Amino acid sequence: MQAFPITINIYAESEQEAEAARHALGGFVDTLGKQGIPVTGEKIAEGIARWDKNPFVKSQIIKHFKK
Repeated sequence: MQAFPITINIYAESEQEAEAARHALGGFVDTLGKQGIPVTGEKIAEGIARWDKNPFVKSQIIKHFKK
């Protein structure tokens, strides 16, 4: 398995805000990786595709992004 860069657009008020999001996502991937839990493309694709299948998870994610 090898690492591949990905590029996505994100809504932000400034480049600094977008950079903070980039840094947070990178930190998330690195932290799990150091714990022996690789954040793979397959796992991200599966997780994003089914985030709304669990009512509790869905409500918490919506609540977080509505802030």
